[in-house]
Amino acid sequence: MLVIRWLFQALMLASLLTVLSPLAVAALPACDNQTLDYQPANLQQIQTLPDTEDFSVLVWNSYKGQNQGWTEQLQQFSQHVDFLLLQEASRERMLAWSEGAQWHQYQAIAFEWLGDGLGVMNLAKFASEESCLALSTEPWIRVPKSALLQLYQWQQQQLLLINMHSINFTLSEQDYLRQLQQLGPWLASYQGAVILAGDFNTWSIGRLAVLEQFITAHQLRTVRFEPDNRTRFFGKALDHVFYRGLRVNQSESIVTESSDHNALLVHFGFAKR
Repeated sequence: MLVIRWLFQALMLASLLTVLSPLAVAALPACDNQTLDYQPANLQQIQTLPDTEDFSVLVWNSYKGQNQGWTEQLQQFSQHVDFLLLQEASRERMLAWSEGAQWHQYQAIAFEWLGDGLGVMNLAKFASEESCLALSTEPWIRVPKSALLQLYQWQQQQLLLINMHSINFTLSEQDYLRQLQQLGPWLASYQGAVILAGDFNTWSIGRLAVLEQFITAHQLRTVRFEPDNRTRFFGKALDHVFYRGLRVNQSESIVTESSDHNALLVHFGFAKR
């Protein structure tokens, strides 16, 4: 009986440690990363991280870098942020960017076009601990959209970054909801700080309602912008930033002519527990 009791107590203790372990909290669902493209930073060129728990994130649909002045605009943005979350990123143009070696670049390739890889891209000053991409095919035009989920350590704090480009060409909200639901297992499994941002193509009341229900279900909050210069279609903003376990220190929507979308810049800090 003493042996059985000892084994039971050992199992209970192991279970408790597993629950309390930071690694257990960060255990996220597995995924298929066959089209994840990674370009590591040149460690000799990478900038020193600031010694603070505050950080900044820029969110921008870069329109494949097609517009004049795109490179100069990206360069300007990159001087003042810690993370860049791009939608419609061009692998070819990012490889040609002179400052690209200062960043770890992760791209969820949605599809290849004329030798170029297109999809969402996350850029950071240090490597992520875990990455996962999710693809969803446009129901009408059959071109995929991508999402990229990544776990980072920032000043000994865990941060889950999700970069999303939602499907666009569909009248029903079912496919739109199905794409969002791909993120559900990650958001449900992870209890730390989260940022979900990108181009959500919320050009209808129905799409916006589906997104708001999803955000509420996962206890995410919405970043507000004042003045609100976000790009709109049918009068509705397309780009959004949501968060959990963080505080917003400052937010700004930046007008730019170098893309068909304006950029979003948010300064965050970790919420006290």
